[in-house]
Amino acid sequence: MTMKTYPITGVASQAPRPRRNINDFAQDPLQWNLFLQALINLQSQGEDAHSPLGYYQVAGVHGTPYIPWMEKADADDRAGDYCTHGTALFLTWHRPYLLLFEQRIVEEALTIARNFSDKYRAEYEEAALNIRIPYWDWATDSDVPQSIRFAETDITLPEVGSDAPPVTRKGVPNPMYSYKFKTSIRRQRDFSIVGVQEMVAWEETKRCPDEKGISHPEIVDRQLRIPTVNPTAGSSFRDPIYKLLTLVGSYGAFGNTGWQTGRPGPNNISLEHYHNIIHTFTGTNYIEENSKEGHMSEVGVSAFDPIFWLHHCNVDRLYAIWQAIHYEAPFEDQATDYTRMPLTKAIDDAETTLRPFYKDECYDVPWTSSMVQKSSAATGPTVFDYNYHYPELPVDLSGPGKQKEMASHVLRRVHQLYGPPTDESLVDTPKVPNALLPPSRIVRDGMFRREWLIFLRVRKYLIPGNFIIFFFLGEPGDDPRQWLLSENHVGAVNTFKSSTDICGNCAGQEAADQLFSGGVDITNALYNKLANIGLTLDDQDEIEEWLAKNLKWRILKQNDKTELTSHEIQENPDNLFIGVKSFVLLYPTSRLPIDGGEFLSAPKIINEKIHFGATEPHKNRGGLGAQDPY
Repeated sequence: MTMKTYPITGVASQAPRPRRNINDFAQDPLQWNLFLQALINLQSQGEDAHSPLGYYQVAGVHGTPYIPWMEKADADDRAGDYCTHGTALFLTWHRPYLLLFEQRIVEEALTIARNFSDKYRAEYEEAALNIRIPYWDWATDSDVPQSIRFAETDITLPEVGSDAPPVTRKGVPNPMYSYKFKTSIRRQRDFSIVGVQEMVAWEETKRCPDEKGISHPEIVDRQLRIPTVNPTAGSSFRDPIYKLLTLVGSYGAFGNTGWQTGRPGPNNISLEHYHNIIHTFTGTNYIEENSKEGHMSEVGVSAFDPIFWLHHCNVDRLYAIWQAIHYEAPFEDQATDYTRMPLTKAIDDAETTLRPFYKDECYDVPWTSSMVQKSSAATGPTVFDYNYHYPELPVDLSGPGKQKEMASHVLRRVHQLYGPPTDESLVDTPKVPNALLPPSRIVRDGMFRREWLIFLRVRKYLIPGNFIIFFFLGEPGDDPRQWLLSENHVGAVNTFKSSTDICGNCAGQEAADQLFSGGVDITNALYNKLANIGLTLDDQDEIEEWLAKNLKWRILKQNDKTELTSHEIQENPDNLFIGVKSFVLLYPTSRLPIDGGEFLSAPKIINEKIHFGATEPHKNRGGLGAQDPY
């Protein structure tokens, strides 16, 4: 019998339907209740390879059980070579993966709707066809959404075949709170290789579990807030996401954490960096004593936690927004280190197969990045090709020849959602030489601010497991459990990788000694700190001297939550470089709108500098010096 796969083409519908913010989606009684029941049905299916379209096997494409998904394995295949983290395929691979999950949800929802009586069937079938995965916009509100915080929920749906009013079932296990595993034997086999023994015993996925394995969404909330920026509500990611979307025009710099020299402005801090932060601090409890790792912190098991799909839907949304703004940006090839099939291919390019995804059941039309990041023509975001879109991307602006109009609309929406700041940190005229200023009319109508960023380059496989670099403006304290909550904490950078024993991509990156790029935007935190000592963001020399005394960092090993010592860092002088840069940024105003020709053509980044004096005194801990080959 000829082997066939599952075609991934997007939900079949007459027009693209919106993926909505989960807070809005949960207010739609028909779609939300159908979505919950469809997810329950999907999660109830078998976990072995005989149920490849059940929740367990679909989640397993992202890692464990590290077996081929609906395709034949080549003799020289590497286990886990579907992993694309830290590569040019990171963003493009996850788009068909989300479509796979979305199609399965809609298929289950349609099955449910078709069992209703004639009175309800048509209405619920239409609702089912309109369902799309919701997203968690952690860039505007990083608290765990209310609808997925609790182990139980209510579901209101008609009874099968009955014309009676819909019935509310109370206290139903919430399928968005956790996934409940079915057999301990399968967990023992599939999860023991991940290296977190508690996960073998746990019967459901966990978020920030304590020592007893109880999930704590309120700890997720606290860990994703930065005390010096945003201690109580909202999101600490709003301002840096604004800069990422509007300033970073290169696909490679925007998309993944691979190091590239000479990146200007905020280009060291990619979307994958923020993706990693959300994974790590949603999964593992770093605050309480003897707490455990949660599933979202481990690449190989993260997709089993239902919040994974909300998180990655938001990553895809931010990518689609970026595509609309930078619609002429091409896909950028990247060396593969021979980590994926075919092993003879030395680069990931736009035609590299996004295994194991195909558009047809006969394996004739594999997914490639050219179907996601269309670099041959200015086409804008490709989400419309697969029958979905986001609220920021209106369908009526998706046609040919409307790229500029779409970009203009999306820029205005980004301006409304994520920035710019409205406090007194903005100035009318920056302290830079007149020769560097834009034309006088731009200076007259715009606003400016000197931005301050920490940037780093580190060996991704500095140690076998994952690690987190915490940054502080002031003393961090000796207890790692207090670092996230410290009043001096300003941000973190973390790796998100699997064991090289089970992940071919990770093994190849380790063999190639891959360098990892990241950073922290400290502008708002620094502004708040400087206000107490009478300095402004433009006082460069004084700030450099202040940072030399007050900028601190500590490195935490994720698996045992112990600190990485200076000696371990110094074993190789190229293990870690941490630097500080600043630049003046032009901000739009009502007189100089973000989508206007004058603003778009004006230089946005002015007078960029690297402040070696801030980090050179700390060379023994990886501080960047003027002579270092960073």
